[in-house]
Amino acid sequence: MIRLSRERMVRLAGVFREARDRRRARRQERRLRDRRDGAVPEGMAPLRIATWNIHSSVGTDARFDPARIAEVIRSLDVDVIALQEVGWHHRGEIGLDQFAFLAEATGMSAYAGPTKHNPRAHYGNCILSRLPLIAFHPFDISVGPHREPRGAVEAVVEAGGHPVRVIAAHLGLDPWERAQQVERILAEVDGKPGLPTVFMGDLNEWTRNSPRLRRLAQAFEDVASPRSFHARLPTLRLDRIYVRHAHLAAFEVIRTKATRHASDHLPVRAVIGVGAVPLPRPSEAAGEDRHPSSARSR
Repeated sequence: MIRLSRERMVRLAGVFREARDRRRARRQERRLRDRRDGAVPEGMAPLRIATWNIHSSVGTDARFDPARIAEVIRSLDVDVIALQEVGWHHRGEIGLDQFAFLAEATGMSAYAGPTKHNPRAHYGNCILSRLPLIAFHPFDISVGPHREPRGAVEAVVEAGGHPVRVIAAHLGLDPWERAQQVERILAEVDGKPGLPTVFMGDLNEWTRNSPRLRRLAQAFEDVASPRSFHARLPTLRLDRIYVRHAHLAAFEVIRTKATRHASDHLPVRAVIGVGAVPLPRPSEAAGEDRHPSSARSR
């Protein structure tokens, strides 16, 4: 039998308490990063937004069901949603224009930026909006001839009388590829420096404090980054919403029976405030030329 002195037992008990406190602190930190419940400041116009990688409308149950995707989008009740992996290539029903289908099924306008648009694929990013459109600009962020084509879509919409720029993108799989894509997106953002801006999408960033996330944290004032992947057991913060010259009041990941089955990612929803009110820089901010093919559907 091993006998411990009283002093050593007290010391071990202190070690265990410290480890327990660290675990509790980490859980609390994760909860704070997964959800925010705040209000839009008085004098600012609210804008409800979301981002979602819909996996070509193929769910975790292997069913191709774009109607289920449309039902989830309607239930989110947002003004603007950024979608990634819209359409078909090696998944989904060949020949179905998912951009047009989702526009009709949701009653929103679709601003499409296909990254693959040929007889074998019709696939890419999309912004669905119910707000008046001021400008639309898809742009290429592909890196090299041997990587998967990547793109971003930029829409300037009117929210409460204020122009708001929304950029949606799906970044690449390699860190060096994402680094170049982040710089291209920030160059677009800096082209209109005073415009309230939302950048959102599937960033494919698996680590918490990568150089790409630190770069984005320098350029934007706040970020929503709840755990959204995998839909059945969300542990990774791949889907993010960044804001600049706007107030990120609230955000959450939408985890329901429908969202767990509709795609391998969960939707991330947020409420922001836009307007001329001076904006505080939130302490919670995490540290983490034109595309040839585009379409609008209604």
